[in-house]
Amino acid sequence: MAPHATDSSVDFVNDFFDPQRKGYDRERYLRALRDPDDTTRPLTDRIDELGLLDGQPEEISQPLRDWFALWPRTSAVEVVRLLFEAVSSEPPRRVLFVYCQTEEPTVEVGRADFPEDPFVVIIRGVHP
Repeated sequence: MAPHATDSSVDFVNDFFDPQRKGYDRERYLRALRDPDDTTRPLTDRIDELGLLDGQPEEISQPLRDWFALWPRTSAVEVVRLLFEAVSSEPPRRVLFVYCQTEEPTVEVGRADFPEDPFVVIIRGVHP
């Protein structure tokens, strides 16, 4: 997440992909994450389809939306692929995001190599 994502104001991101969360809508998420390698669908469109930022205050949602819009296509495709893998697994796996701030102006996405739940997605980068 962005530098401000280290505070509790964006904890909702780590709660969103919890299959135990009230309101978790696996079918909606699978529709939004379908065709993870499709580079023609912007990450921000998928986020809207997921409903990830629905109900969040503008001071939280807009900086995140702006940041996601700047992600390189390869990073956007990778995070969608990882989310699809977690949501489509049987049973669906909880996803936790870990943000590592770097000096590089780009964003890289990877998966932590833990075989157990939760499914940990590591985001390395800096918010411009």
